[in-house]
Amino acid sequence: MSNLAKDLLFGLAVADALGVPVEFKSPAEINLASVQSNYQDIFNRFSPFGSWNKPVGTFSDDSSLTFCTAEYLAAGETDLNDLMDRFKQWLRKGYWTTDGHTFDVGRTTLLAIENFARDYNWRTAGLNTERDNGNGSLMRIAPLLLPLLYDQTITDPYPYIRDFSSLTHAHPISVDSCFIYLMYAKQLYYAKDVALAFVKMKEELGTKYAQNPAFERLFSEDFLSLSPTVFNSQGFVVGSLEIALHTLLTTTSYEEAILKAISLGKDTDTNAAITGALAGFLYGYDSIPSHWIEPLKRKEDIAALANQLYSTCTRV
Repeated sequence: MSNLAKDLLFGLAVADALGVPVEFKSPAEINLASVQSNYQDIFNRFSPFGSWNKPVGTFSDDSSLTFCTAEYLAAGETDLNDLMDRFKQWLRKGYWTTDGHTFDVGRTTLLAIENFARDYNWRTAGLNTERDNGNGSLMRIAPLLLPLLYDQTITDPYPYIRDFSSLTHAHPISVDSCFIYLMYAKQLYYAKDVALAFVKMKEELGTKYAQNPAFERLFSEDFLSLSPTVFNSQGFVVGSLEIALHTLLTTTSYEEAILKAISLGKDTDTNAAITGALAGFLYGYDSIPSHWIEPLKRKEDIAALANQLYSTCTRV
């Protein structure tokens, strides 16, 4: 049986690392052939290069905060202050980074962690205004799929997901984006078909979101006919959600999905990571090109974390 945690965590981290060197670039500036080869055309790619001057295989905050979340769940912890403390250790000491150095920190995430460091209260740390709807909670929310699938005590997923998002991003748009993403992933687990899962998700959530101005495009009948260039790729959470679902629904492999997400430019690492978690979950670890996995930093640590997460969640 497939280790869903391994599929998900590697799917996210590989995509994140692939997008890091071209973050902030416009679509016209991205050489997809170079990305597809994992930058093998870059001289001495194991030395710092690219947008963040990091070696190939370096993952960003997307993966680091996802691993913190996965570690919290794998340990069976129940006090979200403990997860926020991991976030603080990531920010200040480079916890779960590739090289001990934190980079690419989102404004809302930064301010929320600073709030927590001052008050040590996860319930009041997150920001909740409309301008606080970057993709910083959506990028790390994927590990919650495991308890949502296996923990029968979670009878109402919305407040469960809300609390995890609200650690940093507490506005309803961010919370709802995380909820929609995970409900689609859950439908994907049962349907094993991207289109059918999307139909089922819309049937399940359409009444709640079809008339919501933030999500009406996603739930519209013509969503799949839209060009992905219309989606906001600069960090707004709904735009990243749209990119992930549209990309998954219009591609047929892990590789194709990640390359398409990156080809849209701008927030390439995060959009690829959010897409990659779903694509890894759908197609499996073995579908990820080996030359993308090979240079990934901390592969052994990620594999051990995935095994622990899967073991903890499946024995609930």
